[in-house]
Amino acid sequence: MLFGYKMYSKLRDAHLVGKFTSALSRPVLDLGHCGSRGESSVKPEEDSEEENGMGGASAAYVEDRTPAQEEALRKLKVMLKESGLMRSKDTELDLLRFLRARSFDVGKARSMYETMVEWRQEIGADTMKETFHFPERKRVKELYPHFHHKTDKFGRPVYIEKLGQLQLEELLKVTTLDRMLQYHVKEWEILIDWKFPACSRKAGRTINQSLTILDLKGVTMKHMSKQVRHFIQKVSKMDQDYYPEYLGKMVIVNSPTTFKAIWSVIKPWLDKRTQKKIEVHGSNYAHKLLELVDAENLPEFLGGSCKCHGGCENSDAGPWNDIPANTTFNETAKP
Repeated sequence: MLFGYKMYSKLRDAHLVGKFTSALSRPVLDLGHCGSRGESSVKPEEDSEEENGMGGASAAYVEDRTPAQEEALRKLKVMLKESGLMRSKDTELDLLRFLRARSFDVGKARSMYETMVEWRQEIGADTMKETFHFPERKRVKELYPHFHHKTDKFGRPVYIEKLGQLQLEELLKVTTLDRMLQYHVKEWEILIDWKFPACSRKAGRTINQSLTILDLKGVTMKHMSKQVRHFIQKVSKMDQDYYPEYLGKMVIVNSPTTFKAIWSVIKPWLDKRTQKKIEVHGSNYAHKLLELVDAENLPEFLGGSCKCHGGCENSDAGPWNDIPANTTFNETAKP
């Protein structure tokens, strides 16, 4: 999502102001992306719950859980219901995301969930997709290409960013970083409420994770300015604190040799669970992407065969187009 998307402290230095950013300034966690030259330099470690040959599709969501995990889930559910904090829309799968993010420590998972609920109330996340309007979206996407495009072999929506084409100075002429953060939340809410359900319906099973492809073609150190670093840090923290375990897999491609320095900056922001989901490749990456995405679903510029009319980055192609978008947020439903 924007990102690829959630990453963001030091708000003053990043010129982030207002009530929304003050609500985000509390301590949080993180997300991730980054790497080196040639073949993958940051490979996922073995994890019986994480990979299991499923391209990052989380096994704990689709296979039997251990008795200890089931008991942790039961305890968390009881705690949240008794406290009156459990949201009516949240299912056991949602609670599992917080448990997994905290290694099934019930106390820590409860604290994380409660902090998420408080944060959502402070910024109005429940109504963000209807109340926050982003008319500059088309121009923003031209200056910072990011988009969902079809699904991978596991039925997950594919999210793509072309970071090397980011034009920050021009971007800040048409919007603010504060509004970009609000837009990021809105994109999350639409993914969860509209795109995941559409993917689930098509796949015939629950889909609640994405595949992210980060294209670094053209990236130089100038793309990691102070403002960009702070923005990425804040987004990644937001994503991992308030939208945990939605990232199924991330593949970073076209990583330049200089990207080792960028990775050294970003890596400390990422927890180990997130690092396990990230692979970094240089220019020899097409085979990896085609292991995860059918050629007809992968844009031609990434080694696939898809050539959407008007460009894949503008098509918003995917099973969500089979379900009418709420007219109050269709500025995001279509580029």
